[in-house]
Amino acid sequence: MDPLMSQGLELMLVGMGVVFVFLIVLVGITTLMSALVQRFGQAPIVPAVVPAATPASAASDVPPAAVIKAIEKAVRQHRQSSQS
Repeated sequence: MDPLMSQGLELMLVGMGVVFVFLIVLVGITTLMSALVQRFGQAPIVPAVVPAATPASAASDVPPAAVIKAIEKAVRQHRQSSQS
């Protein structure tokens, strides 16, 4: 066989071997990290804090009147600036 072809074949096999070994090591490390996170990475369970009774106006999804006025003013100002 031509020496150039044998060197090319050797380089290809070494390159593919390096990639194969790297991928095997990567899968092993990923599996190990997954096992460690499942074992030691459990977040402590914190009981949910139930807020005290809220007034009826705050319990609904309607924002306060001041917020509505600010939104209306911002929309109006945006529409005026985009028209000119």
